[in-house]
Amino acid sequence: MALPLAGIRIADFSWIINGPQIAQWMAVMGAEVIKIESQVYIDIGRTNPAGLPRDAKGYNSNGFYHMLNYGKKAVNLNLATDRGRDLAHALIRKSDFVLECFPTPISEKLGLTYDVIKQVKRDIIMISVSLLGKTGTEPSRWVGWGPLACCFAGLFDAQGYPGGPPRQTGGTWPDYAIASTVVFHALAALRHRNRTGEGQWIDASMGETVIGQMHEYYTEYFMHGRERGKRANADDVMAPHNTYKCRGEDKWIAIAVGNDSEWQSLCRVMGNPEWAHDPKFADQFGRHQHRDEIDAHLRSWTSQHDHMELATKLQEAGVPAGPVLDSVQIHQDPHLWEWGYWWRLNHREVGERIVPGMPVKMSKVPQFNYSPPPDLGQHNREVFGGLLGLSEAEISRLMEEKVIY
Repeated sequence: MALPLAGIRIADFSWIINGPQIAQWMAVMGAEVIKIESQVYIDIGRTNPAGLPRDAKGYNSNGFYHMLNYGKKAVNLNLATDRGRDLAHALIRKSDFVLECFPTPISEKLGLTYDVIKQVKRDIIMISVSLLGKTGTEPSRWVGWGPLACCFAGLFDAQGYPGGPPRQTGGTWPDYAIASTVVFHALAALRHRNRTGEGQWIDASMGETVIGQMHEYYTEYFMHGRERGKRANADDVMAPHNTYKCRGEDKWIAIAVGNDSEWQSLCRVMGNPEWAHDPKFADQFGRHQHRDEIDAHLRSWTSQHDHMELATKLQEAGVPAGPVLDSVQIHQDPHLWEWGYWWRLNHREVGERIVPGMPVKMSKVPQFNYSPPPDLGQHNREVFGGLLGLSEAEISRLMEEKVIY
């Protein structure tokens, strides 16, 4: 059965996280993604220490790279050479999308700007992902990773505890957040091109993506002219609304009570302790006013319970609650395995490796394209010979000249 994006080709010049995940979303749906790499600057995803096996000997066994690049093809091309750019342009002319995620100065240096690319192919759809977008004032030329986007958007300020410093979220999740956002716009641009014949440029900003997911942080200022300030785990309305230590080392549960019915259910699970029936906790306003006192009582209670068992008991009673899982527990979670989120990738160097799949199911797509991630330059001959028509002798010569490199 043909996948939904079968017949669509992407010339993917991106690297590290956000661009590769955009391309991966489209690859698993059937698009032919040709990842253009170079040994001049190896994709950091291939060398990230977090994903390297202890006995790694090359650039093909990194788990971090595997997680973001399955379903693709890969070629080597040195864009610092004139011939390398010529081949890149030949590939673009046979593609529907061009994808890049370099800072503006690097994009300009490599010739990966929309002004250049649209001269190569008039109806190309070009996707550029950057820290703060590539149009506008000076920040459009800034360089930075996902955490800097969080700083620019105010997320780390919002997560801090009152009176304390900003608090960082682990990892660089804006890279992943923008990937799913951009795929939506890429498909909209594809539909526009199919209707009108017009290509276009998608200029995507990680900073603005984070801002768009924090509406409540800004509403207080827009509506009332007040700075919202640091809230940590507190909610504007709900109480209790926090994480609470449970039995065992570093085991926690999150509890969020949004109305009187949920509060009464929580009280029943707690055994209706006397403190919970204080009149000041009788309604949502009172509970929010005295949330610190409620948190102190809850911490004393949750500390006696297993976080997994308590979460199940609260959910059964209709109380929004969930265990705070670590990476091992997430990997072992039976629901994720039953649902089919984790899957086993087989790679010729490392054998079986477990990686996350797509967080969706489609009733008419029984199997996404989960082919193994490509080795460095694995598809050089298939692409340059089969797609672009170069002879074997010319491919070999370009390899010796470090153009296909």
